[in-house]
Amino acid sequence: MSPSSSLDEQMVTVAPSRVWGSPGSHSHTVQFYEADGALLDELGRYIGSALGTGDAAVVVATEEHRRGLDARLRAWGIDVGGARAYGRYVSLDAAETLAKCAPDGWPDAVRFFDLIGGVLDRAAAAATANRPRVAVFGELVALLSARGDHEAAIYLEGLWNELAKTHSFSLYCAYPIDCFGREAGSHTIARICATHSQVVPGESYTSLIDEEERRREIALLQHKARVLETEVAERMRVEEQLRERNRELSAAVVARDEFLSVAAHELKTPLTSLRAFSQLLLRDARRGREIAPERLEVALAAIELQTSNLNRLLSRLLDATEIEAGRLRVDPVRTDLAALIRSLVERQYLTPDHRVVVEGPAHLAVELDPVGFEQVVAILLENAVRFSPRGGTVMVALGRDEEGGVRVSVTDEGVGVPADQREAVFDRFHQAHGEPHLSGMGLGLYVAQAIVGLHGGTVHVEESDRSGARFVVSLPPAPADRQVASVA
Repeated sequence: MSPSSSLDEQMVTVAPSRVWGSPGSHSHTVQFYEADGALLDELGRYIGSALGTGDAAVVVATEEHRRGLDARLRAWGIDVGGARAYGRYVSLDAAETLAKCAPDGWPDAVRFFDLIGGVLDRAAAAATANRPRVAVFGELVALLSARGDHEAAIYLEGLWNELAKTHSFSLYCAYPIDCFGREAGSHTIARICATHSQVVPGESYTSLIDEEERRREIALLQHKARVLETEVAERMRVEEQLRERNRELSAAVVARDEFLSVAAHELKTPLTSLRAFSQLLLRDARRGREIAPERLEVALAAIELQTSNLNRLLSRLLDATEIEAGRLRVDPVRTDLAALIRSLVERQYLTPDHRVVVEGPAHLAVELDPVGFEQVVAILLENAVRFSPRGGTVMVALGRDEEGGVRVSVTDEGVGVPADQREAVFDRFHQAHGEPHLSGMGLGLYVAQAIVGLHGGTVHVEESDRSGARFVVSLPPAPADRQVASVA
């Protein structure tokens, strides 16, 4: 018997494949498999059904899968060598074929149609059935997805569908389910399924025979999918929180570095002046010179001023630390706020460079911490003097509001506060202006707001009828003050 007649006359019984359609039909099937054994069993039935009935088969697969398929076909009585010799069975290496069809990594339509179309034509011509068909198995797309190039795989699936418009064949594709990492997601799998006419799920589902078992498996998978969606959403939320926290930490590091630079400059200024006057007095003393009273007075006044500045700066740093630790406290007592403010102005702000005017009643009894609130007013005056031009006027107004509360405002004639920074100026380390002569550590208003807050009040910036900025402190009325207001 000739090889030809042995192929024509061989009768091989192979279990039917779920992906091999009826004569004359065309199908494009995809299987997502979990283990190679399950894939090869299905593939053996698919190719064996074609070869056993005289049809042709084209396999484009990895070397390992081609060897496993051949072994199964021989075990089922298929004359693999004879079918291959007469061109009814074409077995191509997937990696080599992909390199020819996608030399640059992306599938080339012309190369694909020429190469695969020619293979299909020759295989169909070698079929011996009355109505010959070609069964095709391809792993080109699986190789692309294994590389993480899912877009190229989906594009190649589309080329197979285009080729089916001019050639008659049934195509069976397969993807290992684990080639779809977390970055691919269900959206990629859904797009791949959309390019196929039939989808075969993993063997853990297809191996179930009883319909009730399948329903239970579907319910379990739906539950797992919902849990996974929840976990993914939660993870995305946590990751966004971490990203936001990292942004905050990065901003905090930048602010800290800027603060350290500014603080070093601010602390260096009084230290430099202190050292200069100390060296001047020390030099005169070492030379045995008698220091003139005027010279001594100037030096001691400068030393007093700079030590006061150092004390103020260090106090701000300490207060900021206490605020962050939640340890800053106030001790309210009945205090004459008007006398406190006027005393502060007379002690520290009667200079020829600026004029400070206090408007309000001669006496104003308020429940507050005198030390803490004096610091608040000093901070506002310090800012007003710093940002006002030489010779400018700083207005301090105090009084009660209609509800018996206290309102203290400090208005300068300086550059003002931009509207978009009126809240930010109270942030720790905030620098509203970049000019060197207007520098500061960015802690004063932060400390002032904290102290006012401990009194139950607020401090804010509002529009001024003059040029410059107006900072307003509002304190709620004490119980006795509410009674006075209601009587009035």
